[in-house]
Amino acid sequence: MRKYNFDEYYKQNSAKFALKRAQFSSVKTYRKKPRPEEEWEVFYVLTKERMKKWIKKGMFKSTGIRKYSIYL
Repeated sequence: MRKYNFDEYYKQNSAKFALKRAQFSSVKTYRKKPRPEEEWEVFYVLTKERMKKWIKKGMFKSTGIRKYSIYL
């Protein structure tokens, strides 16, 4: 059986691995199909409910016309 020195292998290839990982993790995926109308309706309903919950907890405040404050 062949013997391997993994410490040496790691030193030789760590830079290559880091570059490949950075290259592939920075690629953003996007939707190829537009969202259906039903999905948008559900999204808006869930967003409104989340806003109501935040207003009750005091995490979201309307400070003026089209001005808001979020306390997370």
